[in-house]
Amino acid sequence: MGHLDTIEKAAQKLIALCQKEKQTKTDKKKMLGIHAEILASIENLTECELCGAITEMIVTMTLADITAKLCKECGVKSLETGKIQTSKQGTSRKKTRRAKTSTSATTESKTKTSRTSSKRAAPVEKPETPAALHTRIEAQTGIKKADVKRLHKIVQDIAAPMSAAHTLTYVQREAEIAKIKVDAAALKKAVPLLT
Repeated sequence: MGHLDTIEKAAQKLIALCQKEKQTKTDKKKMLGIHAEILASIENLTECELCGAITEMIVTMTLADITAKLCKECGVKSLETGKIQTSKQGTSRKKTRRAKTSTSATTESKTKTSRTSSKRAAPVEKPETPAALHTRIEAQTGIKKADVKRLHKIVQDIAAPMSAAHTLTYVQREAEIAKIKVDAAALKKAVPLLT
């Protein structure tokens, strides 16, 4: 059974519980369990970089020095044409990211150049990948990598900037709801690293 099937079946269970005439404490626990199951399945879905479709299976394909994570349909189209067509939506997103990076690199370069009077551009540090971040936090806090991923997702879903204390409280509550078993001290170390 795929992730989408799991989500659908879990949603049906949740609807059945909600339609009961009177819910109990046991029903609430079941709902929280279903919520965690749905969340885990949603996290395992991946987006096609070409068409934006969300699917369970993504193929990483490289054609003509362009690498992309594609759904089945886009992968077949790319193989038929012999190249990966970049969509307008995907291209604009990539350009936006590059523009921000190059602007900050240019500003940093100008600052360093004026200080050192050197005409060489400063090397731009690559941002840490989520996998590397999760591994580092796992090593520093002792929290399992799967739980670190889930906590990172919770932190990323915070809509507006919060103070460190509010962020920690929010993540603690969400971790309780999602039934993520994490030591309070380890969570206190992990949240600042994830923000």
